[in-house]
This record gives sequence, C-alpha cells and structure tokens, in this order.
Amino acid sequence: MKIIFKLLILVLCFGFSTKTQAQSIIEWSKDYKLKWSDFKAEADTTILAFANTVYKIEILPTNVAVDSNNHIQNYEALTAVAQFYAKLSWVYEEDDNLLKHEQLHFDIAELYARKLRLEFEKLKQEKNANFNAYSAAYNKLWAECKALQMKYDSETNHGIFIEENQKWENDILNKLNSIKSIH
Repeated sequence: MKIIFKLLILVLCFGFSTKTQAQSIIEWSKDYKLKWSDFKAEADTTILAFANTVYKIEILPTNVAVDSNNHIQNYEALTAVAQFYAKLSWVYEEDDNLLKHEQLHFDIAELYARKLRLEFEKLKQEKNANFNAYSAAYNKLWAECKALQMKYDSETNHGIFIEENQKWENDILNKLNSIKSIH
C-alpha cells in the first residue's frame, strides 16, 4: 500500500498526460515560436486579460515507480520538459506584442525546465534515487518559476509596457543561452 501511495503522490506532483492532452501539447523548442493559432481554448472574458498561456514543466517519463525504500526505479531516465497546452490557452485580442509576451511565459517555463534538468543531473551523478530529493527539486524550482512569472506580469503590466517586456525578453534569452540544454 505504501508503494502505491508514493506512486500516486509522484503522479500528482509530476502530473500526467492523456492521449487527448498529448495531441494539444507543444513541447518547447528553440526553433518554434507560438502562433495565435496555437491558442485553442475559448477566451475567458471574466478574466481581465487579452490572452492566457497555460504551460507545465512535465517530468518524463510520466510512469515511474517508487519502491519500498522510497527509491525511484530507473531514476537515470528522469528529465523535464516545458510544455504549452493549446486546448487550455486562449486569446481574446490578438496583437504581435502580446504574442511576444505570451511566448516569454513559455520561455520562462523552459528556463526552469533546464534548471530542473540540471538539478536532476546532479542527483543522478550522486547516484541518488530518493523520491524526496527529486520531488523537493521540482517543488522548489516550480515555486521559483511561478514567482518569476508573476513578477514578469507585474513589471510589464501583462505585456502592455513594451520596453519593459523587451528588457525581460533579453534577460530571459541570455539566461536560456547561459544554461546548456540537456535532455
């Protein structure tokens, strides 16, 4: 029962995907920029925003097992990817600057996916298979990602301040370039 409970916690912490979701998920790539046609959900007019990007940092593989010693089986295969959820993301008013703003939300998610991959690599080099170590790394970086996303929206007024948004774009691009992309 303990093993099943830990596996359930892992699935809840790291998320899960269904075939329906998989068809509407875009994995971050330096060669692909979001387009308004990627935003498939109906606009939520109750929210004071012109667009909404739904993203996730997914842990792969999604189906891992944790043994009775709290060790992740095949922990060496763990990695993280930033994903955009098209069927949950929406746009109310299309604008080129707003699209850049939404793209940067996705880029920030990729920045934290890279940071997570680096943390996972450190744990792997230590031959650390402990579930709690990977979960703590994920939770810490996920919280940092969410805080930076909120700061980004606040400082750019959700992309309305174009010059400030450009500063953020340059900063995040530099940070992405400074972290080696590993899978």
